[in-house]
Amino acid sequence: MVPRPALIPALLLLASACAPVPDEPAPTRAIDFKPIEIRMPAVIVQFAFGPGEFSERERESLPREYEGAVLEGLNARAVLARDVRLVSERERRPDARAALARAREVQADHAVIVEVTVTRRVTEFCRGTRRAPLRELATTLSQGVEILRVSDGARRLALDPSPALSTTDFEPDCAKPAESQRRSAAETLQKAVDKLLTRLLGP
Repeated sequence: MVPRPALIPALLLLASACAPVPDEPAPTRAIDFKPIEIRMPAVIVQFAFGPGEFSERERESLPREYEGAVLEGLNARAVLARDVRLVSERERRPDARAALARAREVQADHAVIVEVTVTRRVTEFCRGTRRAPLRELATTLSQGVEILRVSDGARRLALDPSPALSTTDFEPDCAKPAESQRRSAAETLQKAVDKLLTRLLGP
């Protein structure tokens, strides 16, 4: 018989091994954080291209269109951005100190650092359904964000890139594959930004 003191750690180890794996990493969130606090942010968007073939026109236009969608989304939610800065993939990602310095310079209440990566690859959809999975060339935007309070530099919220914040340009219909839809680049960007801002500020 296993002695009781040795049995407890063994049971805990077994329970942790059987626990379900979450679809999304647990966010870092201040206990007292409220989205309504964000009224005049300074936003930095780091836009990068991952694996996949993209034209020079796409590499030039997609970051600008995403930046514009962020600004329009904030305005629609009555959030007045004091500054929106787009950082290309060739530039070094701003750290917390640089983001806060810029936010204080423009008298913002929060620094919001958004990290975006766009990829284009053959992706499998409808796994785990009765029908065979669909394999389609899809463009995917993954997003992460960090929010810092300007007054004291405290981190208020941090969300790592995850499926919950990702958007693709292909909308599968697993029951009727022929009726699957393809979004335009503008629609994909807009959906991604809506998903991010809804998570941060509410609908």
